Amino acid sequence: MKRTFAATLAATLLLVGIVSDASASGDYGPSYTMFKAWTAPDIPLDRFQAGDIGVIQPGMRRVYLYTAWRAFSLGPRVTASPGTLGGLARADGSAFDQGWTQDDDSPYESLLARVAELQHQPINEHSVRLMMACPRPATRYALEVFNSASARPDATPARVEAWVKAQYKVALACQAAEDTRYSYGERKAPQLVAPAPPAADEPLYWRQLNEYQRAAWAFQAAHYADSTQLFEHIGATPGHPMHELGAYLALRSEVRAALDGGIKGIDLARREAQARALEQRGAVLLADASLAPMHEPTRALLRAMRAQLTPETRLNELSRDLDDPAVDPFVQDRVGDWSVLMNDVKPQDAQALRPSHEFIDWIETLRGCSSLAPNPACEPAGVHALARWRAVHSRPWLVAALMLQQSALPDLMQAGLALPSDDPAYMTVRYHLARLNRLDGKSLEARAISDGVMQRQLSPGTRNLLREERFAVSTSVSDATRYLLRTNVDYAKSVATSEQPNEAMRDTAREMMLNDDGLAWVNLGLSVADLVELARQPHLPPALRARVAGAAWIRAALLDKPAEGKQAGALLAQLAPATANAVTRYDRAGSKVERRHIVLVEAVRVDLQAQLTMYAQPVAPVDADGATASAWCSFKTGDAASEPQVYNEFRMQAFAWQFPAIPDTGHADVRRDELARLGAMKTATGVTGEDVLAWGAAHPQDPDLPWLLHVVVMSTRGGCRDPDAKTLSRTAWNLLHKRYANSAWADKTPYFY
Repeated sequence: MKRTFAATLAATLLLVGIVSDASASGDYGPSYTMFKAWTAPDIPLDRFQAGDIGVIQPGMRRVYLYTAWRAFSLGPRVTASPGTLGGLARADGSAFDQGWTQDDDSPYESLLARVAELQHQPINEHSVRLMMACPRPATRYALEVFNSASARPDATPARVEAWVKAQYKVALACQAAEDTRYSYGERKAPQLVAPAPPAADEPLYWRQLNEYQRAAWAFQAAHYADSTQLFEHIGATPGHPMHELGAYLALRSEVRAALDGGIKGIDLARREAQARALEQRGAVLLADASLAPMHEPTRALLRAMRAQLTPETRLNELSRDLDDPAVDPFVQDRVGDWSVLMNDVKPQDAQALRPSHEFIDWIETLRGCSSLAPNPACEPAGVHALARWRAVHSRPWLVAALMLQQSALPDLMQAGLALPSDDPAYMTVRYHLARLNRLDGKSLEARAISDGVMQRQLSPGTRNLLREERFAVSTSVSDATRYLLRTNVDYAKSVATSEQPNEAMRDTAREMMLNDDGLAWVNLGLSVADLVELARQPHLPPALRARVAGAAWIRAALLDKPAEGKQAGALLAQLAPATANAVTRYDRAGSKVERRHIVLVEAVRVDLQAQLTMYAQPVAPVDADGATASAWCSFKTGDAASEPQVYNEFRMQAFAWQFPAIPDTGHADVRRDELARLGAMKTATGVTGEDVLAWGAAHPQDPDLPWLLHVVVMSTRGGCRDPDAKTLSRTAWNLLHKRYANSAWADKTPYFY
């Protein structure tokens, strides 16, 4: 059997379920937020590992925060000693695809197709599902073994069939192990039947293949004494096809037996004794030069065993190793194993580790302020970080102190400004210098810092943060629009990692979206005239400009501002030609009632909104059957979700560096008056409904009325409604069925709501 051992080693190991533990070095967490690299960096991991940190976030997983702490501790020289190549990708688990394989190769079907070809039988769905029970690399390995064996001159149909039947039994054991692993409550153990050994007069090669299958079956069936004995025999048999794997798999079998033996009820001394015995057995394997290809998997296995059998001892060992940033934390995946173990540590135990380990103190100080809601832990954390920096004057504590302050302290700001531009902490420090200057009312300094940093090549998440700060200190509408749009970090990362990104993927990764600060500013921080100016900004995407013009057009009609309404309408017709006819009729209308009716009907027809949403879709006619009057819910002020000033005060209750602020670009009196008048109005459903009823009374022959009455009724079915929505619904329904009973729209409106 010809095969490259190193290339198929991982696949072979997975056949008996061993790599899952040896490579479990990722502390998987939730996906990071849309506009921030919140739990994981959006900078390629090899660059992040080498000191290209960007702006760190306190919600990042410990494996990334440790990498940042090390880079901050070492300073610019971290790039000269980046650590084991690819170490961070292994430490966070991404090198292992988090247990999933993304390629299109399907070894299950390949194996079954080959079997079916030789046995002249069709592939059935049950066979495919069964073979998928074992890990994909295991099936690839089985396919290689099968192809090699079936090509031999002595591969008779009976021998091939015997191998296939034995492999099905291995798959049944894989399925049973999977069911047990993810079962809830007590589950009756399945009755599994081991592969039968071949006759004694069968050729040695075929008996040895069967021997390996029986060992794999015993391992999956948790018969560890049997699997250990069989794997030991394989390892002690020169010339065996799986000879090099035997000793390792026997050790793996004993490790699994120890871990499955109820270790939670065993005291540490006994577990230490078990661990030492397993390490002694592993030492024998490591001393055998002929088994050199198995040495690294053996070391990984023993580390995983220690982490699971004696986690408290292993955590202390790893913490001592990681205390020195000059020591490579990626050798033997120290930081990956440490982060996994820390995930299982109780909060009080993590607190107990902080006085003994500076890096743990630093990481837990930041993580204590990682919530996206008001966090009372942040104030004492800021006091602690500042005290630590003033005591030791280290770069990590400088970063933490700046992150956790809410005012610009002179000594802290001076130290931050003195940091050289090639330092790994530079980007995080400059971001917080800009933030603190803004909070201190020094807008000019804040703008200068943000503008300077944004001259650099930045990752999407870092650029979003700097744009957020620069946006907050903008001085005019045109100034603010340069920093209004943000990039969806997840989309951008998908494009960056895709081999063939299409144009739609690239489009979603551009600066095309509005964050909370932009939405609050546009919807609640601008007057109608400001919205018109915003819609004129040529560097904004046409769809967004059209949506802004549409919002200004609606508001102008509601507030009876015809001059500004004509300006907004002209922009809207230019940017969304589908609205041109309605805009022309608006310009020719002779009364505010007619103008408002035209605008409200067009808002329904093309789904215009008086308040923008996160992403601006192009303005186009919607399906008439699904159209609703939903251009706004409420303009009421005085709550955290609507009024700009209260919005900012609400955000400040949490740690403000986590949340965007909105700029004041003037016209405050006009804006306040407009919002007060708009806030007194009903929802779009209520306003449109009353308009349609009044218009119908004055213009009963309008051909759009049956459809509009249908829209009013359907708009009261759900969404934003006023207290009298039911009365409105019934009134519109009665008019539709009384005056237009024979219309198609009456047929489509059997109920009121």
